Amino acid sequence: LSFVCVSKKSRAACPPSLTMERISLDLETIAKRELGETPQVKEDAVAQLRALLSEDPVLHCPLDEDFLVKFLRSRKFHVRETLDVIRRYFRVRQEYTDLFDNLLPSRILYDASLHQNQLLTVPKQRDSLGRLIVIFKLGAWNPAVCSLNEFFRLVLVGTECNLMDPTNQITGIVGVVDLDGLHISHFLYFTPSEIRRTVKIMQDSYPLRVKAVYFINNPPVFQLIYAFVRVLLKPKHRERTHVIGRDYEKLHKFVPREGLPTEYGGLLESYDYGELEATYRSKEDIFVDLSRYGYQERQELKESVGFEQTDCRSAVK
Repeated sequence: LSFVCVSKKSRAACPPSLTMERISLDLETIAKRELGETPQVKEDAVAQLRALLSEDPVLHCPLDEDFLVKFLRSRKFHVRETLDVIRRYFRVRQEYTDLFDNLLPSRILYDASLHQNQLLTVPKQRDSLGRLIVIFKLGAWNPAVCSLNEFFRLVLVGTECNLMDPTNQITGIVGVVDLDGLHISHFLYFTPSEIRRTVKIMQDSYPLRVKAVYFINNPPVFQLIYAFVRVLLKPKHRERTHVIGRDYEKLHKFVPREGLPTEYGGLLESYDYGELEATYRSKEDIFVDLSRYGYQERQELKESVGFEQTDCRSAVK
């Protein structure tokens, strides 16, 4: 496979607009096989979605092709399902102001979250299917260093940046969640309402194609959280979620050692968190532009498509 925007030089210099012409022929083949994407399908779906969004009297939404295709790929070009996701996307941005107000790369606490605690790592090495690997050190999170909201804001900025790359939109993302250090005291913060909110945002309201999640170094206390999380997940996501424990050899069957730090039996001896920060900061203008869009009036949240009645466990075809 050939990928774009993954080299050291190009990662921070990726232009805001990334179109299908930048993607290799192999990736186009994957898009057709997995998503049903062809130039004609894409053209027709973009036109239909743009028309539907233009008719929405309360939602001010970007109508450029890159933005719309990003969402269409997440729903395999089913236009009506894509429309619902876009509405939910802007609805949660308005509903959870503590997370989304001033959500800009320049407002992230990089020193605490990245440089000191390395809570988020995005290796350049992809898995054998070309999927992006993202490592979260959830157990290492310390509320004395940064709040849970600040950690989540970092994840949201990283997610938005990852989704700017068509490769990630097509092949999907694999998550590795390191729970080493998870303690009963974390339950003061990982409350049921917080977990519900996280699932509501990341599973139901973002154009993510999560292909697998591997929990590692999980202590016994994790089972309490995990049992609750599984109830909220769609069936397909339950099937893609795996608890590995400390069996790193098992992890290596799914995630290449080249994409894992040495502490997980991998070959990644060092990681440039300064480069990751620079990559995120280079997208500032895109985030500023996105912040101008959304629902016109806060009270009209409940008048648009009823997210409150949406069962987060319902499957997307």
